[in-house]
Amino acid sequence: MSEYILECNRVTFKSPDGDIDNLSFNLKYSEIHAFILKNSSEQKVFVQALKNIVEKPSLNGEMKIKGKVLTNDKHVINKIAILQQKPSLIKNFSIAENLNLSSLPRRRFLPFVDWKKVNKRAEKVLTLLDFQFDYRKKVKYLSDEERRIVYIARGFMQDPEVLVIQEPMEGLSDSNASKLYNTMKQFKNDGKSIIYITKQWEDALKLADRITVVANGEITAEMTADEAKADPQKLLKKIENYNFNDNDEYKDEETQTVLDAVFKAAEFLTSEYELKDVLLLLAKEVTRVMKADSGSIKLIDEITWTIIDDYEYKNKQNVSAQLTQDAILQIAKGNEVFYANKNDTFYPSLFEKVENVKTIICIPVLIRSQVTGLIQVSYEDLYVHSKEETKFLSALARHAAIAIEDTRLLGRSALLQESHHRIKNNLQSIVGLISLQKMFVTNNPEQPVDELLDSIISRIKSIASVHNLLSKDKLGRSIINVKQIIESIIHIIDNSPKVTIQLELDDIFIPYNKATSIALVINELVINSFKHAFADDDIGEIVIKCKRVDQTIYLSVTDNGRGFPENFDMTKSASLGLSIIQGIVTSEFQGQMSFESKKGNTLVEIKLPTERIFLHQ
Repeated sequence: MSEYILECNRVTFKSPDGDIDNLSFNLKYSEIHAFILKNSSEQKVFVQALKNIVEKPSLNGEMKIKGKVLTNDKHVINKIAILQQKPSLIKNFSIAENLNLSSLPRRRFLPFVDWKKVNKRAEKVLTLLDFQFDYRKKVKYLSDEERRIVYIARGFMQDPEVLVIQEPMEGLSDSNASKLYNTMKQFKNDGKSIIYITKQWEDALKLADRITVVANGEITAEMTADEAKADPQKLLKKIENYNFNDNDEYKDEETQTVLDAVFKAAEFLTSEYELKDVLLLLAKEVTRVMKADSGSIKLIDEITWTIIDDYEYKNKQNVSAQLTQDAILQIAKGNEVFYANKNDTFYPSLFEKVENVKTIICIPVLIRSQVTGLIQVSYEDLYVHSKEETKFLSALARHAAIAIEDTRLLGRSALLQESHHRIKNNLQSIVGLISLQKMFVTNNPEQPVDELLDSIISRIKSIASVHNLLSKDKLGRSIINVKQIIESIIHIIDNSPKVTIQLELDDIFIPYNKATSIALVINELVINSFKHAFADDDIGEIVIKCKRVDQTIYLSVTDNGRGFPENFDMTKSASLGLSIIQGIVTSEFQGQMSFESKKGNTLVEIKLPTERIFLHQ
């Protein structure tokens, strides 16, 4: 069996737009082979040359399918589908009719079209490709993008073994481009192959297994996609209109800059600087060496894929590129250098917020194959990294991993000492809470003893829940997810089957030494709702939200119970629970707290500034 599913030898074609003379190339099984041609006229010549050799074998060169020379056998020819840049559809026909145009199904023993089968086949392929179209709609009522999708879908419906496709992403929205990207990947995984013709080298870099550059009818370069990703400049030097400084003196200077940065990072790792200082230094060095406008190192929680902390250095303050959580997940799982610029169709979808950034380069930080961070550099203009810069990013990622792992090792050894210290402090807090409760009893002697003891027990349990969560952290990071604290406390105190609790919680990581205070606040808020908002037989709902909004942690508890009494004044309240909340929010965190009661709905909002909480402060 031949190594190649398709071989083209000595392809020749002459036209007013240009000539191809003795061009030879091949396509492997389960391969996407990208051909980069700089403009549409050259692409047109290339595609027409392929069409001619398929339609008129032996007249314009030689084509082999699975090692056998292509002849006029229609069965073999149908294994190749060629999709040009401009859709070829009949506007007065429906989508279903256009999809089946090359092979309309007939009724058995009759010369009539089986329209039921036409529609069924159309619906099946559109569902398979995840394109939500009414197959009965006429093409003339479709947008240009929709027509392009129908045309591409027709190519896949032919079920070819080789698909030749020209600029398929052109004119597609990010959502549809993503669907097509996944379809082509699945097509390849099914053992079929694609010749992908484009001028967008960025698309080729993302999708292809192999890349060939064609200029003036000749192949000027061929390399694997891995080679191109490791050194994009090597690819772009073969494409016209891209120029790079090849001066040896410049290369030596750049190499020395990289080495200096690596040695400097290593020096910091052996010093007594804290993790924060080391990662800030690495962010600054990666920005400098990569000639970027900003650089950052993000710490990622391996379970939730949430950013725990973000250390950033900026050369230009007006640049910002905040990746979405989905983008971080996909980039991190790639386990390799990730490159994207504004010419990529999917580029806008990468970000929650992007400002004055046209290029990003990222690399995951791995500890024993587990992603624990992400290095990101951003550029105000288009930028392409070199092979040397790829090596530097990899080296820096290893340094970041060492710094994080060293901190974790120290954390594990120090965690016992810290835990003893915190337990001592928390025991003192419990003593203080009991003392406050004792004073409260003196002023309110009518309160039942059982109710007093229940209040004390719930507060102690909320503190214990923090220690329980910390004991389960195998990484020794001394940080806790607020989401887990809230879920743990709800589990402890939710004993009313008639009151449902809705949670809308972000993953927000805070230092261990702040967790007990947060736990007490949550405990008091929820206990108050259960105790005062609903009578024993009431059916109701409590909604708890915890979000990070810019530089603030926003926490709210809403219930649809009785509401606050008229003329309620928090500052004059005799409630010990409210006094505890107010003391923690305003004194410890310098935050804000507000109460609102309207039409039976009670809302308590708390805003805590992150600079009083997070790790890097």
